[in-house]
Amino acid sequence: MSTGTLFIQDSRTGVKYEVPIRRNAIQAIDLRSIQAPTTEADRADQISRGLRVYDPGLQNTAVVESAISFSDHERESLIFRGYTLEQLWQKDFEDMFHLLLWGSLPTNSQRTHLSELLAQYMGDVPPIVHQVIQTLPRTTSSLPLLLAGLTAYLSTMPDAIPASSNANLYQDDLDRADKLILQTVACYAVVFAAARCHSMGIPLQRPSVNRTYYENLFTMAGLVDSKTGNPDSVKLHSFRRFAMLNADHGMALVVFSTLVTASSLTDPISCLISAITAAYGPLHFGATESAQNALREIGEPTNVPAFLEQVKAGKRKLFGYGHREYKGVDPRVEPIRKILKDLQPESNPLYKIAETIEAAAATDEYFVARRLFPNADFYGNFVFTGIGFEPEMIPAAMLAHRITGIMAHWREYMVTRGKLFRPSHIYTGNIMPATNPAAKI
Repeated sequence: MSTGTLFIQDSRTGVKYEVPIRRNAIQAIDLRSIQAPTTEADRADQISRGLRVYDPGLQNTAVVESAISFSDHERESLIFRGYTLEQLWQKDFEDMFHLLLWGSLPTNSQRTHLSELLAQYMGDVPPIVHQVIQTLPRTTSSLPLLLAGLTAYLSTMPDAIPASSNANLYQDDLDRADKLILQTVACYAVVFAAARCHSMGIPLQRPSVNRTYYENLFTMAGLVDSKTGNPDSVKLHSFRRFAMLNADHGMALVVFSTLVTASSLTDPISCLISAITAAYGPLHFGATESAQNALREIGEPTNVPAFLEQVKAGKRKLFGYGHREYKGVDPRVEPIRKILKDLQPESNPLYKIAETIEAAAATDEYFVARRLFPNADFYGNFVFTGIGFEPEMIPAAMLAHRITGIMAHWREYMVTRGKLFRPSHIYTGNIMPATNPAAKI
């Protein structure tokens, strides 16, 4: 553990301060003891509250302590509860779910019980969830379909809303919290399947206790072999391996949105809704769909040089390239390449365009100097389309992976009794009221 003391001298007052360092971090609230002179101070600077930290986008701010996952940038590896990705590569959804939520890999009996329980809860999802989704146009984006389904599910569970029953419901009763986590995860599989079936105009299939979570997800959503009625083993295997990569990624936006909502002691269904709305932006899970759309617009490998010139000029955005967390190679890319070998994406004309972009960027000074490399979104879209997902369903499929991390962080926040998020802001407007406010109306 990196500990020590940060010595600070305020040039405004000459006063010296000692701030404790723990885990290579300081407590922002410790800076409140650093007081500025109050003479001739701008009231908007909130001088009386002590020194603040200004960090747009939280680029260098840790908001929680978590034992769930860690991205080791220097070694280009991912750690989940102390296990490396390589150790978990052959595990299934139930294994990762148990590990992230409860801190240990399940025994065979625990895995079977978890799988059966999730399937049971899938079967318990009331018909109104599917009915609400069906009332929306088939051309509707998957985002409102997911939101409609989850909202309908929450409407059938009024006791799950803490403000209506017990404010500390999930902090005081972890068994109740765990049950609702399982119900939420089960419901998401049904909502996902119902959304795809509605868009495709195909019937929604029933879940079975004899199938794993992902087997039920594929079967209910119609992602099956037309001859056998079962999921294709290669595609299911590819989806499962990709899920190991996507299960959690620290304080990514979906998790941060979850925790901001959870900090008011909100139920996991509402928190998942928050995560979904955040995920669909083109700078997050929507980047995978956006990357595919951009490749489609390029059209031919011969058009790549002109496209990259527009990117360098700031006229276009290259989705799937660079990453705020990784100033080098994204450790998820190489495992994705291994998955793609089984899916044979070479038949997809867009894949050749992606390879052409990577080859050109690898020798282009603009990308080399900025250490811009493909991230998981760049080639990840070929995993999803190779499996059979429509581009507009890709963010929803990614959430079927990340839901394990989302629920794990929600539970951890309840267990650790995390604080309500209430950041401050730096006011830049006028302090004195306008001389004639009515004239502004």
